[in-house]
Amino acid sequence: MLKQLSAAVLLLAFAVPESGYAAADKLPSRFCKPQDLVGTWRVVKWISEFQFKDPNAPYLLPHQLFHFSADGSMKSAHSAKAFGGDPKKMFQAMTAVVTYSFNQDGMVTIKAKGSPGASETWHCVSMTQDRADDRQKAFLKKGDIVMTLVGKNGQPLYARQMRK
Repeated sequence: MLKQLSAAVLLLAFAVPESGYAAADKLPSRFCKPQDLVGTWRVVKWISEFQFKDPNAPYLLPHQLFHFSADGSMKSAHSAKAFGGDPKKMFQAMTAVVTYSFNQDGMVTIKAKGSPGASETWHCVSMTQDRADDRQKAFLKKGDIVMTLVGKNGQPLYARQMRK
């Protein structure tokens, strides 16, 4: 729990400016709720200190789409070339082989169907207002989601920004 909390605090640091906020100010982000994740998302390129080191990882491809269904299934597509056509139609044609679930505030577990023990834990933050982040060289829009892959010891491994 403490390890997950440290990852959550670190992830919120992506979204909250260094100067902080007065108590009466609205924070620019909050933990994701299940309804926040439902829909089709594309990855927005940004700079993060947390990046995969494996050169063959699909997360390194420049074009990435994710679809989270209300029934708890997830589909993804990764490509070196831009996707043509309607992503919703592409995802309708795909079989769901991955599921997701929320465990607690902003913590999402993603599992491959039929592979017991094979799972990833992601911490998810939803942006509640627009914000420029100079450290990540990113512009975070209201409604964007920032997901951080959490390692076995609670350490952040990889972060991605997604936009509908």
